[in-house]
Amino acid sequence: MTDETHSPSAPAAPDDDAAWAGLRARWDEPAAHRAFLVACADLEALARAGARYRTALQERPDDAIAAAGRDEVLRKATILGLAAVPRTAPPAPVSPWVKRGLLSVLAVLLLGAVAWTALAFLRTGAVR
Repeated sequence: MTDETHSPSAPAAPDDDAAWAGLRARWDEPAAHRAFLVACADLEALARAGARYRTALQERPDDAIAAAGRDEVLRKATILGLAAVPRTAPPAPVSPWVKRGLLSVLAVLLLGAVAWTALAFLRTGAVR
């Protein structure tokens, strides 16, 4: 595996290279992978880590450790990405009195339409 694997949009920092080299030396230790990913505190660092795990999987497709690392990078990136989404305040609740008022107006309009239709039929002689 090469240690020159990083995302084209996010060039690796020198400390990233050292951290990856240290992880490669302790590849079979889950604690080393956890520590490596804890150090990836932002989306750019996670992108670089994901690219490295992806390259490891391309070189050894059956590497369960690389697959688990890639999955953890995706999980952390999803959490960070969703946390960065701006939140909006929910709309203020409508007062029950306003709802009742609007419903009453609607009922009066409906009754008026029914009455107007009935009167129109009676005037034309449609109903005997």
